[in-house]
Amino acid sequence: MRHIIYTLLAFTLIFSTIADAKDRNVKNSMGKKRAAHLVKKQYPGKVLKVKDANKHYKVRVLQPKGRVLDVTVNKKSGLVKKGKN
Repeated sequence: MRHIIYTLLAFTLIFSTIADAKDRNVKNSMGKKRAAHLVKKQYPGKVLKVKDANKHYKVRVLQPKGRVLDVTVNKKSGLVKKGKN
């Protein structure tokens, strides 16, 4: 009887750990919409394009005065950096 209880307990622990890891990956992943939102917080304007690169997103923004900015957003950290125009 103990063996069955320990086995069930072990399976519960294993599957809950796997589910937690999947939840963390979903929370840490960033989509194009989130990247555009982060950029708009720092650089107001209209987002023209969001390109998916390897480890970051490239976001092109048209600012209110007509200037076009290219900004990168790190997928893991959410760090926003202004790139070359």
